[in-house]
Parts: sequence; C-alpha cells; structure tokens
Amino acid sequence: MGLAPYIYADRRLPDEGSVRETLAGRSLTKFGDDERLERLHRVFYPVFRVEYRYETGEGTLFGTETKTATALLDGLWEDNDAALADYADGTEDLVRRATSDYDFGVDTPHLGRSVLMQFQVPTGEAESLLPRRIQEYREQRGTTANVFLRKLRDSYGLPADFDPDGFDAVTEIERCYLPFWLAEFHSPHADDIALVSFRDPDAQVDEMRRHGWLSAFVSERPRRLATFGYEADPDRVERAIRERIGQSGDADGSDGVGGGGEPRDDESSGAPTINRQGSADGRSDGDPEVVQPDGVEMEAESVVEPDPDRSFADVGGMADLLDTLNHKVVRPLADPEAFEEYGIGVVNGVLLHGPPGCGKTHVAGALAGEVDHAFVEVSPADVTSKYMGEPAQKVEELFAIARANAPCVLFIDEIDGIAGQRDGDANMNSSEQQLVNQLLTELEGIAEEDVVVVGATNLVEDVDGAIRRSGRFDERVEVPPPDAEARRAILKLHLAGRPTAEDLTLDPVVEATAGYAASDLELLAENAARQALREDAPIGTDHLRAAADDSSTSIPDWIDPADAAEGGVVQPDGVDLQATNLVDPEPGRDFTSVGGMDELKERLHNTVVEPVQNSETYDEYGIDVLSGLLLYGPPGCGKTHLAGALAGELGHSFVEVTPADLSSKWMGEPASNVADLFEIARANAPCILFIDEIDGVAGSRRGSTSDNQQQLVNQLLTEVEEAAEHDVVTVGATNFVEDVDGALRRSGRFDERVEVPPPDATARREILDIHLSERPVADDIDWDAVVEPTAGYAASDIELLAEDAARHALRAGSEIRQDHLETAVWETHSSIADWGERARYAENDLTSQLGRQ
Repeated sequence: MGLAPYIYADRRLPDEGSVRETLAGRSLTKFGDDERLERLHRVFYPVFRVEYRYETGEGTLFGTETKTATALLDGLWEDNDAALADYADGTEDLVRRATSDYDFGVDTPHLGRSVLMQFQVPTGEAESLLPRRIQEYREQRGTTANVFLRKLRDSYGLPADFDPDGFDAVTEIERCYLPFWLAEFHSPHADDIALVSFRDPDAQVDEMRRHGWLSAFVSERPRRLATFGYEADPDRVERAIRERIGQSGDADGSDGVGGGGEPRDDESSGAPTINRQGSADGRSDGDPEVVQPDGVEMEAESVVEPDPDRSFADVGGMADLLDTLNHKVVRPLADPEAFEEYGIGVVNGVLLHGPPGCGKTHVAGALAGEVDHAFVEVSPADVTSKYMGEPAQKVEELFAIARANAPCVLFIDEIDGIAGQRDGDANMNSSEQQLVNQLLTELEGIAEEDVVVVGATNLVEDVDGAIRRSGRFDERVEVPPPDAEARRAILKLHLAGRPTAEDLTLDPVVEATAGYAASDLELLAENAARQALREDAPIGTDHLRAAADDSSTSIPDWIDPADAAEGGVVQPDGVDLQATNLVDPEPGRDFTSVGGMDELKERLHNTVVEPVQNSETYDEYGIDVLSGLLLYGPPGCGKTHLAGALAGELGHSFVEVTPADLSSKWMGEPASNVADLFEIARANAPCILFIDEIDGVAGSRRGSTSDNQQQLVNQLLTEVEEAAEHDVVTVGATNFVEDVDGALRRSGRFDERVEVPPPDATARREILDIHLSERPVADDIDWDAVVEPTAGYAASDIELLAEDAARHALRAGSEIRQDHLETAVWETHSSIADWGERARYAENDLTSQLGRQ
C-alpha cells in the first residue's frame, strides 16, 4: 500500500527535543526515579470522522430539533471507539501534515520512531456502521434496549439528547489521524520495559492518563505497531521486542510489554465497548496471506491483493452500473442456494467495456471488496512473452494462482490485448494461438471454482468471439463516461479529506466536464488542490473552474458529436492509427513559454510563422510556405517543447509521433502507418506534424536496408513533399543531422535545419522563471549564484532543478529560498555531461555550441 504525500491530523505534536526535556523531570512509570527514557515513537492512529444528522426526542423545552454531531470510529476496527470518542471535538479543524517529515518504518533497528497505522476497513463499511447499530437498537425494543443504548452512547460518544428513533443519516465521512507520543521506559534494575502514551508531556498526570489506552493497547500485543504500521516487518519487530525484554512466550499472549498480564490503572480507559458483528468479526491482526502454488513460477505476490480496501461505496456515481453488478454478481455470490433454487447459476465471468479512464479497473477492485474476495489483477504484459509456448504457460499459472487464492475476482485488463478478434487474422502465430486456446480452456474449467473472471476492454467487438460467447463471459456491462450525477460524486470522492471552502459549489464544474472520463476528473481535482496549496487556501470553486479550463477530456471519441467542442480531433475513415493518441488540438503553449532562444525563435518566426500567416503576400513574391523543418541538438534541450510552441504560435494542432508509433514487424505495415499518420495530419490540418527521433524512422541508408525500411522511407519522402499543400508543416527532431536519410535532408523535404543547443545563462534564467512562475519564491534570490553553476545544463535539467527546490521548500513549509535553490543545484547535474555522444557532437562541423559549455 502506497504512502500518501500528506495526511490530515487533529493537531501537531510538540517536537522531540521539548518532549525529552519535559519528561526528564518526571516520574511516570512503576520504575519511579529509576526510569530511563529508552526511545520515543510518534504513533498516528487512524480514525473515521463521521458527521451525522438526527432529530432530538420529544419533551425538550422547545420541542424536537434537527442537529448534527460528530463521532470517531476506530480505523483499525479494534473496538477502541469509546476511548477515541473523547477526541471528536478536536477534529473539527484538521491540519495537513507532510508524510515526508517522518521516518515511517525506517531508521531504527527496532520499532521505528514514527508509525503510521493503516486503515483496516473500506470507508463504505465504516460509513454504514452507525446506521447498522441504530437499526440493531430499533430491533431490540425489549428489556435490553436501554442497556444497548447506554453502550451505544459510551462507545460512540452520542450526545445526551440523541434519540435513536430520530437518527436521520450519515452526512459526511473522512479519514484522519490522531497523533500521539509513545515513550518507551527502561530500568537498569529490571528486564522489562514500560510504555506511556501522551500528547502534551507537560500536562497533569490525570490528563496524561486520558491517553493511556493507547499504551495499554500496544502493551497487550506488541506486534500491533508492526502489524498495522506502514511497511514494517512484524517478525523482525517481534524478535526485537523478545530480545529486549527476555520474553519466552508468544508475543501475542498475555505477557505484555508493561511487565504484567494486566494494564496498569493509569493506562486503561475502562470504558465499555460493543463487539462488532458481520464481516469485521474475527479479523486477524495481520493481513491475509497470499498463497503461492507449488510449481508456479509467476509471483503470486505481484498479482494478488488479498484484502482489497474498497467497495461499491468507494465508486463515485454509476448507480445503474452498480445496481446491475449487485443484481447479476453480488447477490448470486452472497446467496447461491437461493439462486440455484430458481435455476440461476452464479456468474462465471463479466466483461466490462467502455472508454479508457472511466473506471473499469476501479470497479473490478470494488466488486472484489464488495463480495469480500481477493483481487487478482493482470494485464497483457504479465502473460505475453517472445518465447514459444510461454504465454500459454503463464495463463495456466495465472489461473492456478487464482484457484489457490479463491475466493477471488480475477481481473484481466485489456483482455483484447491477450485474446483479440481472430476473424480473418492469418498473421496470428502459433504461440499467440496457444495463448488464446489456453485461456478458453481455463475459462471453461473455472466454472466450478470460487473464481469470478472479469475482463476489461474498450470495445466488445475487439475481443475474440469464442471468449465472448455465453459460458465464458455471461455478462457484459458497459462502464460509460460518468453522467452529471456521477461526475459530482467522483469530484466529491477525490475532494474528500482535502481542505475545501465552505461555499464550494460543484455545479459549474460538473456542467463544464460533460464527456470527461473518471480519470480526467481525478486529475482535475488534484490540479485544483495543487493550485490551492500554492495559495495556502482551501480548495474553492474558482480553483476547480480554473483546473477545468486548463484540462480536456481524454476520450473525445466517446462524446456525442452534437456536443463535441470546436477543434476536436478528427479520426479519418479507414485509418488504423488512433488520432486521439497523436493529436493535441490545442498545444497550450507558444513562444512565450520557451525560455531564452531569442535568435532561434526569431528565425522560426521569419521562416515558418510569417509565411503561414501571410501566405498571400509570400505567394505574390513566389516564396512557398515551408514544407519541412529539421531541429537538431543534444537530448533534453527542448526540441519537442519548441515544436509544440511553434504549433501554438501558429494556432495549429500538434501531431506528435515517435518511431515506436510507426514501427512494426509485419511487412509493409510501417509504410502503411506513415500513410495513416499523414492522413490524420491532413484531417486535423492546419497542424504541425512532429516526428521525434526521425533518424529512428528514416536513418541514413548508407548501409544495408530491409525492404520494410525502404518502403517506409519512400512513403515518408512522398508524404513530406505533398504535406505543405494541405496546411501540414512537418518538423523532425534528431541529435545529428547526418543521421537522417540524405533524401529527406535535401531541399524540398526539410528546407530549414535549426540547432537547439543547450541554453545559455540568459536562457537558463528564463527557463527557471517559467518553471517557478506558479510557485512561491522569496524576493531576495541571488539568481547569478544559481544560474552560473548550471552552465552546460539541458533545459530538462533546469526543470528538474526547479522541482527539486520546490520539494525542499514544501518540506520546510516556506517559500522557495536561496538555500533551497542552491541545494537543488548541488543535487542535480547536467545530463548532457553523461551523454555518450557528447564528444561527437562537440567535434561536429554543424554544432559548435556544446564545446563551449
């Protein structure tokens, strides 16, 4: 499980130095004056902060009243709710803490100084806890009802005027942390240790005892810090504790760290609790283990998530989709006998289809969590191989892993990449045929196993017909772009846990993002959060609007053509290459976003921009529009960025390809791809067609050349000559001009050749300005001290330097200062200095810039 860049806590803890100084003059344990502070740990305890609405009961002075209240639920699901209830009031104003400020799980040979305990249940399950408990109370109604209500109040801190019959709903839930200091004391005259938990070291003893429940909780089972902690090793920690205290029994037994079987009075909360019922009951302290079948080479750990921490409650919107999955998959799995009685079997497989980025993977994982199954996830890369017969073997091993870890949901992403449509495909080799046949066999054989297979594809028809037929994938469920209600829910989901303005409204953003994928909305929320962070302000409607204005949908092909925006990407008929993967209709940059390079930009303006913008005047003087431009220079110096800026300067679309987009092992296909590429460029003209690493597509043919390569180059020569007539300017990029085929270099193909050298001092200063423009920077920076040591840096190195300085400033919680920039200079270096072709470039007759850096 990854560690988030920051967390939310109810307070900041005093620093370690202050804690040690204060504790030095106190006696807090049974060791008395003999106690010695061995080490300190910061422990972040996870809680769900739940706001709920209720109506007070009859009999109050002014009748009933609608109120809201807050409860804290134990994020570890360990029945510490009663002790946690005392902290509810302090969670109204949460503070953001950067996780990089703490050394979670590292830096010490034993427990680790900081422990971030992980949430053990999905948010949806925590959200339903209070309503379930209230419903249980309503169903009691007998003599035990009052006892049950008293336990409810004690466990969850329910207010005195709370009436279970007046409970309305949970209105908000968010994850946050309660930070504690956990002090480990030792005596030179005793073999055991004692733990004391607190928040304010200078508080009165009675106040410190209020937090003693945590030390009692840890003392009861020392493995808990490691079990629930971030990336800790429970076995290593248990061994370390045994070595320290000479413990001979099981660390999970009654002999605790405190030196006795029972917690001391000052470490016990004594509050009554209610044992949870249902799926959380019986949960072990450790995560479920992943089973590795015998004789299987594929690593089960790499594909199996034994306890997916999500459910349908974590899926934004998609009510119809979730209802379909509930009806067709969840209910039959939960009650198979009832469905079999009516002749309805459990679903063998589900095929999710829809545009990319709309949540197919997330929905599959949520399905696994909803039915309490393990989640096994693979992509084509996990099962394909260049070796004959190995793909089929990997498929067999994959299903062996699924059976060993059943019950599970086996999710095959991009299943068309494994078992694509075979109709009329004479090019499928025997290894690929074996893979598909093995997959068919496994799908049929899995019917009697406790394994649900979920496949994902963009288009159903791209999947082999045999795979799609009934009995392999019984259900096909569309995961469409989210509608307005779903977009609102997704935005709320990704804003949860982040500071938001009180007057935040999502309506304008929901309206502006019609046709967006779920992943687009996630990125939008993140970008809005970043902008708010720069301003040190809560996320407001303006931040979301600005993020929406700066973004676009990643799935324009799925937008209703009637709603398609002007300037959308055009996919020509009969073209296999996907235009949406290559065309950016609005590059979002122009020459003002290119730092320095004034002479170069002026040259491009005169040779490219002017003739295009004043074509009639140039025609009058018999001067043609430029048909091709060749940019050359060391890697990382901004050739791609400059080409995109040229497109923005002209107001053209930007079509970008690399050799990988055009190459193929099949005879004639590279040339066909080149023809498709220029067809896309013409359909989206006027445009800049940028071919990166053009020498990888059409390198010098002085040596031997295959027929495939020869066809590609000839097709490219033909297309470049005709491109200008269709408002297409072709721009190529290479490190060395002479590495490009001579026929392409001659006049009429690439009329202009422009060097893009490493930036000089002025350019480096301007590039820094660009990359620091939206970041808080101190006013007293000595820029010469930063710029001068970066001689020889590529433009990409300067960008990295700016990001590095920003990270240092973020950790310090300040503006970007002189010391942050100078530290970043020291931590970065010129990538060109390590470039293997540096000497060749410096000695080249066409390139003298590098030799002077």
